Amino acid sequence: MIEFLGKFHPLLVHLPIGFLLLLAALEWLVLRPGWKELATANRVILLLTIPASLASVICGWLLAVDGGYDANALFWHRWLGTGVAVAVIALWVIRQRGWMTAYRRSLFATLVLLTVASHFGGSITHGSDYLAWPKARSPEANPQTEEQLLAQPAYATVIHPIFDKYCVSCHGADKSKGGLRMDTAALLVKGGDSGSPLDPPGAESSLLGNRLNLPVDDDDHMPPDGKPQLSAAQMTVIKWWLDAGAKTDATTLSALKPTPEILREIQSAMLTPSSARAEAK
Repeated sequence: MIEFLGKFHPLLVHLPIGFLLLLAALEWLVLRPGWKELATANRVILLLTIPASLASVICGWLLAVDGGYDANALFWHRWLGTGVAVAVIALWVIRQRGWMTAYRRSLFATLVLLTVASHFGGSITHGSDYLAWPKARSPEANPQTEEQLLAQPAYATVIHPIFDKYCVSCHGADKSKGGLRMDTAALLVKGGDSGSPLDPPGAESSLLGNRLNLPVDDDDHMPPDGKPQLSAAQMTVIKWWLDAGAKTDATTLSALKPTPEILREIQSAMLTPSSARAEAK
C-alpha cells in the first residue's frame, strides 16, 4: 500500500510546481494597470497549492521507503520539498494578514527553494549529469568501417552505450532500483537483489532478457512504461549478445562472430538516437 501511494509522487509533484509558477506570473500581472481583478484568482490558486504540496510531499516520503536512491540527493530533495510545502502554508498566512510586500518577496524565495528542490529531484530520476552539456563523441566511438567495428570490444562499444542511455538512470550511482547497478560491467555482473541479470546468459533464460521481453505495460518490464524504449535494432543486438555469452570483458565483436544481419543491426543500433519500440498491448 505504501509503495502504491508513493508512485503518485511523480504525478502530483507537477501540480504545486505549475500552481506556483502560475501564481508568480499572475502576481506580476496584478501589479500592472488593468489586471487588479486577478488578485482574487491568485488567492484561489494559492489555496489549491496547499493540498497539492502536502499530497506531493507525503507521497514522496512514501516513495523513498522503496529505497535504491542516492542518499545525498534524496536527503536534499526530501527536505527541500518539505520546505516548499511549509513555505506555501506560510505564504497563505502572510497573504491573509495583508502583508503583500512580504508575501511577494516570500513567493520569490519559495520559487528559488522550489528550483533547488526540483534540481535534486531531477538528479534522482535522471542522474546527476542529466543537465550536463553533451560530451563530444570521438571518431573512434562510432567506427566508420566494418573492419573497424569488428575490432572494437563488443560490450564497451555496443552494449554499454545502450545500457547507459536507457538503464543507468534507474540503475546507477544516483539511483539503484532493486540494488542493481549497470553503470559498470563489474556491478552489472554482480547483480542486485534478484541476482545477476546475466546469469544464466541467454535471451530467454537470463533475468535481463526476460525483463526486456515482457509487455511494456507489465510492471516488471524494463525500461518501465513511460521511459524511452529500446529500438527494434537495439533489442535484437542485446538478445544476440546475451545468446553469445553476455561477455563484459574486452572480447571483440569479431570474436563473437556476428552474422551479416546482426552486424547491420549493430550498426543501426549505434546510430539510433532515442526511439520508442512499438509494443502490442
